[in-house]
Amino acid sequence: MQRLIAGLAGAVVLTVAAVPAAAASADPVKALKSRVIAGQGVKVTDVTSYVDMEGKTVFLRRTGVLQYGKPVKGGAGTVAAADLRSVYIPHEGPVFDVIDNLLGDERTITVGRYSYTKGAKLYGATRKGKSWIKLKRPMPGGVSGMYSQYVNAAEPATLQVLIKHGERSGRTYKGTVGEAALWKASPWYRAATLVKPKDGTLQYELTLGTNGLPQRLITSHPAKEHWVESLVNDDMITIETRYTGWGGKVRVTVPPKNQVAG
Repeated sequence: MQRLIAGLAGAVVLTVAAVPAAAASADPVKALKSRVIAGQGVKVTDVTSYVDMEGKTVFLRRTGVLQYGKPVKGGAGTVAAADLRSVYIPHEGPVFDVIDNLLGDERTITVGRYSYTKGAKLYGATRKGKSWIKLKRPMPGGVSGMYSQYVNAAEPATLQVLIKHGERSGRTYKGTVGEAALWKASPWYRAATLVKPKDGTLQYELTLGTNGLPQRLITSHPAKEHWVESLVNDDMITIETRYTGWGGKVRVTVPPKNQVAG
């Protein structure tokens, strides 16, 4: 939450096995770049969990689409548009009491340099008759995006960082990467995280499909990036993302003007 508050200030078998092995030995970044075609994209689903000594608690789910297009100055890079819907699952306890007033069911549409969001508790009610709030910058996950997956393996720049820092086993790459490296390489990461990280790291496990494209990404980072350390100790946030429907036609449009405030 500390990062969120700071950033929002400026945002208002052999034969069978042969196929996966061949795919894994190919260049995943090159394979992804071949799919970066304007008007096409990929479907994504995220599950965010809080992990402590008692186990894993799912508190956020997100679904949506990412659309490729020509990058624009101040935008989120080659992923030029996105339509993401989040569902918050409340729980009892001091950890969740902190975020109950921040998170809720939310939808965020991003096109070019701007994002439009509705349902975010943090922004309060819109003017009468207005469903959406227009943000002054791209914030593709909205408020809930700060607790969702902000490492976008569907972006070539991010995928290159993950491949570089990961140790490969078959079609899976596992590793640890500095958040500063992701910030430097990824326009999407900069837009999603809002504030430049200092020295944080995250662990990840990236699995490619038999087509050589990202299929699943699991990231983990310390919960203290969102809560005060005395409350969460060494607890972690884990986010699992799945990518499906590569190459499908995607068309994300902004909300009607008469429904937008700001």
